[in-house]
Amino acid sequence: MSIIDILGEQEETLGTAEDLREEIIVESVQEELSGSLVKIEFETSLGLCRGYYHSGELGHEEINMDEDSVSTLKLLFTSFNGVFVHQANRDWVEISLAEHISGLPEYKIYNRVVTGGAA
Repeated sequence: MSIIDILGEQEETLGTAEDLREEIIVESVQEELSGSLVKIEFETSLGLCRGYYHSGELGHEEINMDEDSVSTLKLLFTSFNGVFVHQANRDWVEISLAEHISGLPEYKIYNRVVTGGAA
């Protein structure tokens, strides 16, 4: 009967805790400065939605969505009126609706890339 050294293989594959810390630091989110162009993605029940906004000092920026994402959001919300960065938590977006309801639909941002200054 042979013995397999599983732990040795895992150490080679996973690395050390120090390696993981270095990887996390490298992947940290770039800070949004006023005027930065920020590309975002968020997941809905009908698929991924993509857009971008220019970061401002006041927050609650309107997100410019690509055409496919607008179509997706109109299928989900017939009174779709736009998408904004959540004012209290910038990790979320709010879907603006033309009709008045209590509480707006919100989605957590799946991916955010800060690409630099305003174009």
